[in-house]
Amino acid sequence: MSEEAYNDLLHGNGYHLLKEVITPEQANAVRELALTRLDEGADQNGQIAIRNILPWGEMIHDLVTNPRLLSLAHRLLGHDATLAAVSARVLPPDCPQGGLHVDYPYWAMNPGLPVDPALMMQVIWMMEPFTEHNGGTWVAPGSQLWGGRPDEARFSEHAIQATGNAGDAVVSHGLLWHRTAVNHSDHPRVAILINYTQIAVRPMTTMGPFDDAFVENASDELRALLALDVEKALRRRALGHTQRAATAN
Repeated sequence: MSEEAYNDLLHGNGYHLLKEVITPEQANAVRELALTRLDEGADQNGQIAIRNILPWGEMIHDLVTNPRLLSLAHRLLGHDATLAAVSARVLPPDCPQGGLHVDYPYWAMNPGLPVDPALMMQVIWMMEPFTEHNGGTWVAPGSQLWGGRPDEARFSEHAIQATGNAGDAVVSHGLLWHRTAVNHSDHPRVAILINYTQIAVRPMTTMGPFDDAFVENASDELRALLALDVEKALRRRALGHTQRAATAN
């Protein structure tokens, strides 16, 4: 786990670029897969959002359970961090700019929440190079520390575009102010979005239902992220709290 990334999310920029998490060839394979599944998506202010893409198979499972991401998610959110959402986001050429926001669950809660402990970590997988031209995501460095609701004027003063190469991943604190950008290129820009949460936070989207084959073939890491054994996980957490309280007394 990158200590630099952990500190950046909580106390620094609020986001961190992890380089070369997968190869450009692996990223392109996921990009091509997403472009064949556009009919599963829904228009979201001119963008295409394809939700709950776990049924696409092993390539998506490998992104969700990537060791570098899980190590950071477990440090930030707890060893029993779960999956809140996984989706593909496609920006067609000349799509409009997205709305300024923070991530779930923060937009569903009153402002002024503490940065630490974090409730959400988002990952933006770059399935192709992200540039200022093709719609690299707008972010406001340090805005996870600002509190309050996102403000257009303050955001515009500080925002920069996150750029990187195919196979890189931007991880961010759920309180980071950000928005999708305009894609000025002549081809669709593809990203995979993953949201991890503390186990006590309700998932952002409905996961499943999963058939027997999916459950039987799911790795231990994927089972934990989907809380397929959630009652057992919650009992372990409760037991941990009880043991720590007893030690303290």
